[in-house]
Amino acid sequence: MRGNGLVRWLTMGFAIIASTTFGLAAAAGQATFAAGFGKADITPAEPVFMGGYAMRGTASAGLHGRDQLFARALALADGTTRLVIVETDIIGIRNHEELRGQIAKATGLRLDCVILGDVHNHAAPAPGDKNAHTAWQKRFGEALVAAARQALGSLQPARLGMGSGHSRVAMNRRKVMQDTQTYDTFDENYASQTFGPFKTDQPVLLHELEGVVRLGANPLGPIDDEVGVLRIDRADGRPLAVLINYACHGTSLGGRNGLICSEWMGHMLAAVEQAVPGVQAVFVQGAAGDINPRVVGGLDGYKDDPENTTALGREIAEEAVRVYAGTKTEVPRDPVIRLVSRTLELPRAYGELYEDYKRTTVDVPATALRVGDFTLVTFPGEMFHEIGLQVKRASPSKITFIAGYTNGSVGYMPTQAAFAEGGYEPDASHFAPQAEKLYLRQVAKLLAALR
Repeated sequence: MRGNGLVRWLTMGFAIIASTTFGLAAAAGQATFAAGFGKADITPAEPVFMGGYAMRGTASAGLHGRDQLFARALALADGTTRLVIVETDIIGIRNHEELRGQIAKATGLRLDCVILGDVHNHAAPAPGDKNAHTAWQKRFGEALVAAARQALGSLQPARLGMGSGHSRVAMNRRKVMQDTQTYDTFDENYASQTFGPFKTDQPVLLHELEGVVRLGANPLGPIDDEVGVLRIDRADGRPLAVLINYACHGTSLGGRNGLICSEWMGHMLAAVEQAVPGVQAVFVQGAAGDINPRVVGGLDGYKDDPENTTALGREIAEEAVRVYAGTKTEVPRDPVIRLVSRTLELPRAYGELYEDYKRTTVDVPATALRVGDFTLVTFPGEMFHEIGLQVKRASPSKITFIAGYTNGSVGYMPTQAAFAEGGYEPDASHFAPQAEKLYLRQVAKLLAALR
């Protein structure tokens, strides 16, 4: 994570224009909206180390059923600007700039026009670290380029529509404890006394105090239940692609699971594509920093059960398909793609200031794009859902997607109130409590540039 405290606003203007021109058969000076889709298999063919849970000590033991992992790419163009959104079925990309640079070089796009994220799948591998020298990691980078090239190469005149629904698959995960005695640790997917590096033959009876915040199910806690749907049809009305946005961790399978799975997100996309013949579905993970699915393997007594994973995915798919079916598409009246990228500066956690006195801030790369009445705002980490809701409310568009885990990796950004409550996410955060308000102030300027 970079953060030298010297980087200032890098305003690219109200509309950053790509360095190459997409040649559509359009009248001179008249913008034409186009879209294209690409997809590449990134399923490991060999054992790899999975990310998301530190309690795993060995490489993966195979796949869940016929699950596959993919890199999916959606390209958009307006006759002048081309960009590509690449989403991967994994967890924890750390070298975003390197991979985006490879895609930009291979496609001729500006770096700003390459948006790269992951769906935050805790049952999947992560590039780097233990997988740095694996054949899978090499194939992973090649797959990103292949998917982006395919998407850009298939650009065609398109129609756009958008809508939203609601789902209660997600659940707030900041559990407020009752006074209790238990052998279960505060996070059974990390410091369990029965599995992983902290396993012991002499477990300790733990005393939890009422009011302490731990990881777990909080059914009374708030969530962002919006299922955002961006429908893209071909010029003749036939399905082309659908972009789906929802805020929920990919943690239906816990740390004891050693099999690679596409998680609820992959099963959701498969169900959508099955229900809408001809459509290609892409998932964009939202502001899921404090949100889990309502069933999490390893927590609250739940076991790892892939049938739960499938059921959760299909439940969201049903809502996404319902919204999709009720959404009409049209050629955008204003098809110009507006794209703005800036590096935001936010205050670093007080305890980290002693590590490097010159790094008092955290650099947060942010991109906002708008086409028609649709806006997408990226965040390079795990934003709490309340912050995401405030970004949506500040947006000038009818529908706004928060693209978390995108174009960088800065970890958790909790609300200021959550720092006072304590718990896992504030403790792990690299930000100071004031980051929420300063972020929202800077993002408001970013969104204003799209109007």
